[in-house]
This record gives sequence, C-alpha cells and structure tokens, in this order.
Amino acid sequence: MKETGKRKKTAANILTVLFLLSEVIFLVMILTSGIFASKYLIFAGCILLVMTAVTLLLVRSAKGRRKAGYVLAVFFSAILAFGSYYLYSTADLFGEISGEDKQAEDFYVVVLKDGSYESIDDIAKHTVYITSGQSDSYEAAKDKLKEEFKVEYETAGDYILLGQKLISEDGAEHDEIIYLSSINYEMICETDTSFKDSTKILDTVSIEVENTDVAKPANVTGESFNVYISGIDTFGSIDKVARSDVNMIMTVDPVNKKILLTSIPRDTYVTLHSYGAKDKLTHSGIYGIDETVKTVEDWLGIDINYYLRVNFTTLEDVVNVIGGIDVNSEYSFTSSVGNYSFVKGVNHLNGEAALCFARERYAFASGDFQRVKNQQLVIEGIINKLMSNKSLLVKYPQLLGAVKDKVKTNMSDKEISALVKMQLDDMSGWDIQMQSITGTGAMRVTYSGGSGNLSVIIPDDSSVSSAVTKIKQMSLKES
Repeated sequence: MKETGKRKKTAANILTVLFLLSEVIFLVMILTSGIFASKYLIFAGCILLVMTAVTLLLVRSAKGRRKAGYVLAVFFSAILAFGSYYLYSTADLFGEISGEDKQAEDFYVVVLKDGSYESIDDIAKHTVYITSGQSDSYEAAKDKLKEEFKVEYETAGDYILLGQKLISEDGAEHDEIIYLSSINYEMICETDTSFKDSTKILDTVSIEVENTDVAKPANVTGESFNVYISGIDTFGSIDKVARSDVNMIMTVDPVNKKILLTSIPRDTYVTLHSYGAKDKLTHSGIYGIDETVKTVEDWLGIDINYYLRVNFTTLEDVVNVIGGIDVNSEYSFTSSVGNYSFVKGVNHLNGEAALCFARERYAFASGDFQRVKNQQLVIEGIINKLMSNKSLLVKYPQLLGAVKDKVKTNMSDKEISALVKMQLDDMSGWDIQMQSITGTGAMRVTYSGGSGNLSVIIPDDSSVSSAVTKIKQMSLKES
C-alpha cells in the first residue's frame, strides 16, 4: 500500500511540474511576443491563475477528485504547449519575413537545340556573346563562368540583338553561345515565341544578390508611413530576382485607421535611380527592390518607409487560407488566363480566381489602367477580410504557413508586432481609399531593352501631382 501511495504521489508531482513548466513557458512567450495589449495580458493572467488553482487543488485532493485533477493537468498542459508553439511560430515568422533580404538571380548559357554544343564543357575557351546592359550580378556571373571555362566575351548589344546571335530576324540559325539573365531570356521568348523551342539552356549560374536596406523607420502605430508593395511576376520562392509587375504605394494612417492605395502602371516610363537612364518601372525590379524604391522616391519626391515583396504564390495561398475574398468588379469579363468569368458587382473569389482577376488586362479597353484598379480591389478584399473577421483566428496556423517563405519586408519584427498588437486591441475596420497614376502609351528606348523601342506609359503630370498631394495629406498632423 505504501508503494502504491508513493507511485501516486510521484505521478502527481510529475504532472504538477509539467503543468507549471508549460504555464511558465506560455507566460514567457505571451509576454515576449509583443502582440497583446495589457487588457489581454491581464485577462490571460486571471485565467491562468484560476486554471492553476483548480488543477493543483484537484491533483492534491482526496482520491475521488485526484483523477479529475490529472486529466485537467494533462489537458491544460497540452493547450498551453500548443499556445506556446504558435506564439513561437509567430515570432519566428516575423523574424524570417523581416530578416536579411537576399535574392538569387539566374543566368543562362544558351545555345541552339540542334547545334554542336551538347554539354557545358563544350564551351571551354570559346567566344560567348553577352548583352550590353551591365549590373553587379551580371558582372559576378560573367566572372564565375570565365573562371571555370576560360571563355572570351564579346558584346552583342541589347538582349534582342543577343538573341539574334542564335536566331536572326529572318529565322536563320547560328551555332553560337550566348549568356544572359533568366529575365532577359524570358523577355526574348515573349518577343519571339519560337526562340524557346529552337534553343536549349546548357547551364544555369546563380548569383546571390543582397538588397540594400532602404528602410526609413517610423512610429508605425503613431504616425503615417508609406509601404511600397512590389508583386513580382513569379510563382514559388520569393527569393528570385524578377520584374515588378505590381507597383503600389500603401500609405497607412494608424491613428485614424485609414489606408490609401496608390497604384502605378507597370510600364510607367521613369528614370532609374542608379543608372540615370529611362526604363519601365517593372524593369527596375531586375536590379533589386531597393532600386525600385529609390527610383519611385526620386520620381514622386516622397519617402518610402518600408517595402513588401510578394509573388503570385503568396496571393493564391493567402486568399485560399482566409476562405476567399469579395471584390466589387466594375465590369463583367472573362480572364485570358484561367478562363474565369467575373460579373459586374460583387464576386467571391478563391486564390486562383483572385490572381486571374488581378492580372487581367486584355479584357479591358484601358488595359493596364484597369488592371491596377483590379489589383487594388484584391488588396482591399484581403485587408477587409483579415482585419474584420475574428473567426480567422482558428486558421492562424495555416495563415502562418501561407506567408512563410513567400513574403519579404524591411519592416522590423518589432514594428510588425506593434501593428498586430494595435489591430488585436480593437479589431476595428479600416477606411480604405484608392487612386491610380495614369498616363499615355508610347514607344520608347529603355535602359534594359537596349536600342529597340518598347511599349511604355508616359505618366500624366497632373495625375502624378494629384496622387502625391493625397499621399502627403495623409499625415498625422492633417488627419
């Protein structure tokens, strides 16, 4: 009997220690997370005190109630363990999406599919044609290839002329070697649909690109700030250098819960910050998000406090996790990609449909100008769903998984936590306003495109001036 009593006492002591340990860990995590207001911390503390008192009393009580105490100790320990895990996952996510921002840029060695070059070793000591456009990553890629295969370089001109080193305008094929970025390769394939079928990629050289930190820290819960949203035209990893297809300034007034979304057409003709040459805004993404931010700051004469990089996968996954979004379409149309049909008025969209809605431009007479409006509607739908639907808390783990590795920002983890804390404090909605910069279509020479004319949008000065005025008006002093 004494042995049995000792075992029961030992079991009670072990359960008590485990319960108290899980409670301490949970308290540490909830206090260090920085996302809960004082009223929630006090409430949580009261609940924990009650849980502790009831559980310990039962565990230490008479035989009849002791089993109930064991069950509660195990049950509450499990709940606290899960809570600690999700709090840790949240902190880890904030740290990851706001951590060191590096991207990888790929460069291709391309030859004719039916040419004499069968493996990468065949290019050793041969002449390799390159583009005239230079960047630090391209220089690093060239050095890497030359060191390994002792090749000689010869400049062919812009990427279109480089492509013609393999296939001329008249369709004649030439058994040469070209070396270019994956983005330039994709641009050639878009211009000449037969290029991809007639050529092959012998080798891929990846170069790591570290984005310069261009953050201008603000008091994110006490003053207005600007976030540049860059949506790159890729699926999968966010760490790939790509064109910036979605270009939007989100001006946030946290005091009055107002957001102003300012969209800029991707083909807007701007002067690149680092190169002093004209190019499409979308092409600035080729040189890194820091180049895009600085270029827009130069052009509009405003400060961009932070940036947020997302891609197609991010949008699809987030919309699916939150159960879809509602958008109020200005037109009835069918998307050219995905073949989704949308009605004029409210549409409930899943992830894929939302992406098709945001990417479509061919269905509209105004083309890209309507596309940027639709992109705003999608962003508005996501914000409204996230900020007002408390039931999404049960989908919190899935939401963490949806954005991890698919979102990058130069906002610090503490700033992100402060914003989350502010929103959790009242869960009130936001007043979202939208505007777009407009312009006129034209054909112009671009820095990344070389000597050939490309389709661009010349921004309308009055449109730019009006947009900048509204951005500057949303300041704490004037709100």
